[in-house]
Amino acid sequence: MKRGKVESVQKLWLNKDEAMAYLGCSVDYLDKLRNNAQVSFAKDGKMIWYNLESINRFLNRMKVI
Repeated sequence: MKRGKVESVQKLWLNKDEAMAYLGCSVDYLDKLRNNAQVSFAKDGKMIWYNLESINRFLNRMKVI
């Protein structure tokens, strides 16, 4: 049996713990970003998903050159 090559897929959405780890922030700061519409998110019941592209745009806006 011939096996195909498996390629990694970049995540588009992060859960709360992944978003906090990616940003290196607390849950309170992540909530503040969400409540102030600084990052995009989707909600499914109690689960909140943070858009990775939106997080990266936020980080680029905060970059000091």
